[in-house]
Amino acid sequence: MKRLLSVMALGFAVSTQAQVWKTLPKGVRILGYRNVSTSKVKSNFNQFRSESSLGTSFRLDASTLNAIAGDIIVPGQDINADAYNNFLIGEYKVDAQAQFNVHGLGFGYGINNNVMFYTEVAYYNAQVLTNIKRTKNNTYGSTSDILHGGNGGLSDDTLADNLNKLPDVDEGVIQSALTNVYGYKPIGDWYGSGYGDMETGLMAKVIDKGIWGVMLYPGVVLPTGRQDDPDILQDVGFGDGQFDFFGEAATGYVVNDMLSFGTTFRYTYQAPTDKELRVPGSQDSTVSSEKDTFNVKYGDKINWMVNSTIGFNDWLSITPMYRFMYQASSLYTSENINADNYLGYNSDKMEHQVQLTTSISSIQPFLKKKFILPAQINLNLVQTVAGKNVPKVGRFELELRMLF
Repeated sequence: MKRLLSVMALGFAVSTQAQVWKTLPKGVRILGYRNVSTSKVKSNFNQFRSESSLGTSFRLDASTLNAIAGDIIVPGQDINADAYNNFLIGEYKVDAQAQFNVHGLGFGYGINNNVMFYTEVAYYNAQVLTNIKRTKNNTYGSTSDILHGGNGGLSDDTLADNLNKLPDVDEGVIQSALTNVYGYKPIGDWYGSGYGDMETGLMAKVIDKGIWGVMLYPGVVLPTGRQDDPDILQDVGFGDGQFDFFGEAATGYVVNDMLSFGTTFRYTYQAPTDKELRVPGSQDSTVSSEKDTFNVKYGDKINWMVNSTIGFNDWLSITPMYRFMYQASSLYTSENINADNYLGYNSDKMEHQVQLTTSISSIQPFLKKKFILPAQINLNLVQTVAGKNVPKVGRFELELRMLF
């Protein structure tokens, strides 16, 4: 569930008109508000690009006990190696579903007829509902059989008899272990709210030929958002804790008054930062009793969007859109090389989204002096249809924009 919101960009910086390269005229301001409501997030697209349930899995076995107690059991010496490898207390999964409501506010100002300044920030309300499920039972019986059949003599027989007397570890015991042994806060429903990261930048119109044009805009994302807590398994961060620097280009073509096309491309460099994280013991589970400070360099990102706007009249239009995102693997650096590799392994991300926007706008009627106020209402339906290491989520967005 960590960094679940990493792909939910608000994107107030897009043009208020069909032409994606247009900027605000000198002295004109735009104020935008967006409300985003997501569907219930119950699954994600995992590292194999297939859909899997949301949550964290972990297992308790002999190696887990060694990790907790400090390698007190030596396979082949204190216990039969086959028995050591077979021994399992249980496997467990923290099942989860999440839902979010986001309020975003954006502001832009035309510095001159070709350059505008903009900034945007969002406020998140999130809930994550969780419960612990057992996915594999203990192997006390089969491990005892291995010990009885081994060549360790009386010691193996005694250990086998003691194994059969061990208590079964159910979900309640795991809850207690996560809090008392691993140091996590109790698993349960989580509710959080707070600001996300703030984006600000400039938009510069460099070519405007009437029916086509080009706009460039550099910007920065400030780490103002709430970060996830390494002591809470089920929480969600609203920001990722480091500065992002990006450059974007937008271009398009107007066929006629009723049809136009647009596309944007953004490259984002994510600056490294230090974070306190749990030290994983394997690639398959991040549950750990140990914490350490890691220098984290999240992978750089590319975002690409292409759309077509179909206008029915000066007031009403629809815009089907495709969005693509790719983020390179992250790099972790600490004194624990194994943990660095576990955290960075297969951590690249990919996302494919489709969007349909219905726009009601008075901008063209205002320019034609047929309406007194230039404003726009957008209704957006967005769905993630494929990806890797990203949540499968749909969302509905209501956006209001006003020029003054």
